[in-house]
Amino acid sequence: MHFDLTDLRLYLHILDSGNITAGAARSHLSLAAASARIRAMEASLGTEFLQRGRRGVTPTPAGKALAQHARRLLNRPSACSRT
Repeated sequence: MHFDLTDLRLYLHILDSGNITAGAARSHLSLAAASARIRAMEASLGTEFLQRGRRGVTPTPAGKALAQHARRLLNRPSACSRT
């Protein structure tokens, strides 16, 4: 399992906007690239993070756990900024 910061930011943008298209745009990615990244993340763990529907996406229980982890990780101060 390897998620980079771009994957985690994309995932949070998708959740915050409620759909993959808007999350992709907010991440400056094409819809195809964003969808491929999310599918690769799901495939790496063998679980779905998003329930996809006509009106957008909602996180699964695993997706909620990933979002919580991503928010903590992305909000953590950099080790390089410590003095």
